Amino acid sequence: MSLFSSCSNKEYENFQELNSGSKLQRGNIIYTFYSALPKDSLRGKQIGIIDGDKKHKVFEVKGFSSDEWIIEYYDVIMSVYNLYKADTVTEIPDELKQ
Repeated sequence: MSLFSSCSNKEYENFQELNSGSKLQRGNIIYTFYSALPKDSLRGKQIGIIDGDKKHKVFEVKGFSSDEWIIEYYDVIMSVYNLYKADTVTEIPDELKQ
């Protein structure tokens, strides 16, 4: 029984929303909104949710560490995928520039 429930209930990391959504936090990493996601093909697998809301999702950016870049998405009509960068990131890769 426990095996079945662990398979059906994915455990995602919890992120906290700060500054009315302009920043997100996971552990000691602070991410700041950077832009809308330039290419949908950059979206990786879901790794988290924000403030316990299963509709408010966090995804990996393909080819980049989630300690540096993440994608935020609120799963409702007309929502967009937003790119966030860790505050420690100083150089923007060409594929993430607008």
